[in-house]
Amino acid sequence: MPSPLRVLPRAVLAGALLLHVPPLAAQVVTVDEGSFTVSRGGATIGREEFRILRQPAGGGSELVARALAAYGDRRIAPTLRTDADGRPLGYRLEVRAGRTVTERLSGEATRGHFASQLQRGGGESSREYLVSDGTVVVDDELFHQLWFVVLRPRAGGTTTVPILAPRRDANGAATVREAGRERVAIGGATLDAVRLDVAEQPGRRWTVWVDAGGRLLRVALPADGIVAQRDDPPR
Repeated sequence: MPSPLRVLPRAVLAGALLLHVPPLAAQVVTVDEGSFTVSRGGATIGREEFRILRQPAGGGSELVARALAAYGDRRIAPTLRTDADGRPLGYRLEVRAGRTVTERLSGEATRGHFASQLQRGGGESSREYLVSDGTVVVDDELFHQLWFVVLRPRAGGTTTVPILAPRRDANGAATVREAGRERVAIGGATLDAVRLDVAEQPGRRWTVWVDAGGRLLRVALPADGIVAQRDDPPR
């Protein structure tokens, strides 16, 4: 995560996100949308606007998650397309510092494999990963994608989710464990929440609070002192 810098105004960030979203057809459903304020040690360092849609595809449905995150003059714009269970079908991500593109990632899934190309620092690398049923994509600088990690039911309060983090070339798994019920203050309201401990093995650890509908309310990275707090209650 970057050090505290100027944060893009909320209205500007929201408008930029809408530029990435096509007009919604009647059969397209908004699963969740909102924004997070990201802080480290209590100081605001960034914002993230996101929208997750469910839309028709091939006789069934697919999920599309778009976001725009701002950290100082850096902008991260991902688009993730998955099947109805959150397994990746396609992924695009661009990082800009001011007007300069510093990273560009693209990936497609075919027959149990996920092939990605990453352009960074004037170079380009290609990777191919095996993706089992239930695999989800995550990124260390994005929070809305954890919605896919906590999407499926947790038998006995715990489940294991295969995880793919293509920007850092990681392909592993995370354990999601229910850690109790708490009340979370969001936008002037106090909401009932389920607390989840998410432990990537090996890798990062997140604490995630979700409402009864599985929508993210707060995400914490305790090791880094970072918290992403939702600005308004889910609608």
